[in-house]
Amino acid sequence: MQILDELKKKGYRLTKPRQEVLKALTSFPMSVQEIYATLQQNHISIDLASVYRTLELFVKMGIVYAIDLGEDKKRYELVQPQNHHHHIVCNSCGVIEDVKFNETSLDKEIFRKSQFKVDHHHLEFFGLCANCQ
Repeated sequence: MQILDELKKKGYRLTKPRQEVLKALTSFPMSVQEIYATLQQNHISIDLASVYRTLELFVKMGIVYAIDLGEDKKRYELVQPQNHHHHIVCNSCGVIEDVKFNETSLDKEIFRKSQFKVDHHHLEFFGLCANCQ
């Protein structure tokens, strides 16, 4: 497991609470409160402060992204280079969906105009979903 190797390299252990936080992050960007509620529903004994500390560690290590979707709270998502995607967020109902597209031409245009070489980015789109239009 790549995450286990990363933790070991940096001197950390993949404890049971850390494993459970990782499991909770498998489906969509979640807030700390949503992660905590999921863990509680699954009868995982962990306090809210430990969830925060675990997420901070994972973000620092590059295992998890912290995403701002304009809600006055961060959401967290596993870093998955093989599954790079962006998000569309409905301003009305709050639904969040993944959207994939190839940004190669955008990266090339940025480099052409500014000589800036992009190594990573976060791109989110806000508007109205089909149900709310």
